[in-house]
Amino acid sequence: MNYKRTLAMNSTKKLALAGMFLALCVVGSMVKIMGSIALDSLPAFVGTVILGPEIGFFLGALGHLITAILSGFPLTLPVHLVTGLLMGFCMFCYGYARKKIPKRYFLNRWSSMLLAYLINVPLSLFLLYPLLGQVTYFLFLPLSIGAVVNIVLAEILLTLLEKSVTKIFE
Repeated sequence: MNYKRTLAMNSTKKLALAGMFLALCVVGSMVKIMGSIALDSLPAFVGTVILGPEIGFFLGALGHLITAILSGFPLTLPVHLVTGLLMGFCMFCYGYARKKIPKRYFLNRWSSMLLAYLINVPLSLFLLYPLLGQVTYFLFLPLSIGAVVNIVLAEILLTLLEKSVTKIFE
């Protein structure tokens, strides 16, 4: 992705694209893997790469909260508020990693994917342990599956759209 073009994009276009990606997060939130674990972060990962880490933070946080609302907050509101902030943090770090390692394609993709997984699963479960207790052990596998599916599908989509996306910003 050409981040210089992304930064040059006018604010109206950025706002419209952010709204589109948030709407796609809502659609993804309806594709459930388990409980509130869904494909809501797939559009957030793609939006983070296209629009930047700052907007990605809001896409990740709001995308998760919409999923939690549509699921009826299965693990309580405080857990989902913390998780929403962690998803926002994950998107920010993912976008920042993608931005800082732009010349080494393989290292860029794999390091950002690994970072996203580590924030999504081990760090999230560690920080949620005081609220959830031993339930976090049972969430490890479904969260891992959900995170990997979201991250890998986003990377596949970004790879397929890479040439088309740069044309959008011209």
